[in-house]
Amino acid sequence: MDWFPAALENTVVIPAAILCVLPVKEHLRISPVRLAALGIPFLLGWSALGGMVCAAFSLSGNAWLFPWLVVFALAFRKSTDLPGWKSVSVLLAVCGVLSCLCGVSSTVDAMYSPHGTLPYLGLPGALTYVALSWLFLFVIWYPATHAARWLLNAVEMPNVWYVFWVLPVVFVLINVYIQPEDYDTLRMGRMMLIYPTMSLVLLGLLLFFYLLFYLMTRGMMKTMQLTRENEILQMQTAQYRSLQKNMEETRRARHDLRQHFIALQGCVNSGSLQAVDAYVRAHLEGLPLESPLVYCKNFALNAVLHHYSELTMEAGIDLECSVHMDQTPVIPEPELCVLVGNLLENALEACVRLNPERDRTIRVVIRQKSASMLAITVDNPCPQPPQRQGDKLRSTKHRGLGFGTQSIQVIAEHYNGDARFEWREGMFYASVLLNP
Repeated sequence: MDWFPAALENTVVIPAAILCVLPVKEHLRISPVRLAALGIPFLLGWSALGGMVCAAFSLSGNAWLFPWLVVFALAFRKSTDLPGWKSVSVLLAVCGVLSCLCGVSSTVDAMYSPHGTLPYLGLPGALTYVALSWLFLFVIWYPATHAARWLLNAVEMPNVWYVFWVLPVVFVLINVYIQPEDYDTLRMGRMMLIYPTMSLVLLGLLLFFYLLFYLMTRGMMKTMQLTRENEILQMQTAQYRSLQKNMEETRRARHDLRQHFIALQGCVNSGSLQAVDAYVRAHLEGLPLESPLVYCKNFALNAVLHHYSELTMEAGIDLECSVHMDQTPVIPEPELCVLVGNLLENALEACVRLNPERDRTIRVVIRQKSASMLAITVDNPCPQPPQRQGDKLRSTKHRGLGFGTQSIQVIAEHYNGDARFEWREGMFYASVLLNP
């Protein structure tokens, strides 16, 4: 049974695998139950085989585990629809944590196995390693299913995740480097106290860096949202000034209307139709040709629609908009404006790239189905189908997923709705249903 402690040590890959799956549960290509039914028996068999190999050839647990990490990384990548740079980041983060727990387990093994000389952990150390791994899994369960999952869904910049790789790799290398070659080294002086303390400090630093990364990302996303809301407020202010100017001109025209009637009456009394015609022509030339469009009663949404109607007009694109909703929207105004703004921005970008000779019409329909249900559709011509990555759309501006479509999906899911993007026969159809 010399192989049993090594096999037991290898079973830490089971809580590690669970910890890897928790943040990516909604991105799995197969159901979690089926994944567990296939994965756990395989990992148990792999652990037993590794224990026998380590016992037969006097190999350390790391010597058996490290070559298999490439296989595990590829399997994890294939089991999710996430890009490789995200799945590898999750795997490396878990490896960094387990490398810190291994140091504490080695100290316990040295305390209860004073004559142990095996290259892998003895039974006390292996039991400690497995117990600490499962304990850490339950402690980190909530952050892994909420904070880590949010990071994977929110951050779509590959460069950020590539930098994130460096942190766990450095901590793994540090833990491997400071690991004592034999237990006699741990028994020298106060090393029995210093070594596990260093391992726990490294674990605390690693978790602290993860927390900083999460808080910085939260702050960055909040700043982007505030920037978007400021843009909407600027649209509202511009439309308000336009409406105010038009109202002042209307009041002045009403005040002058009586004088115009008096002048026309004088022309009629004189019997000169030429004078009436000349007066009317002169008056029409002085009237404003355009007036601000009013799409709906909600001022904020109307400002967004008016802003994009001006952009489409400048680009020679037709905008057909039909809005039937209450003055108070079913979701907060900033989020509704961000959602509609992203839909119109994507449609405008697609139409701008089209040949001006083709039909370039954007059709917007906003319907309030009930007191708490809102449906939004935006249709626009698009000659080529958009590129997809799993169930998400890739951006046409940069390498990676589109921020606008992701923001739309997040808002829809937050309010118990759905967002769908379809391409059929040269048309792109975006549909959003909100049901808070």
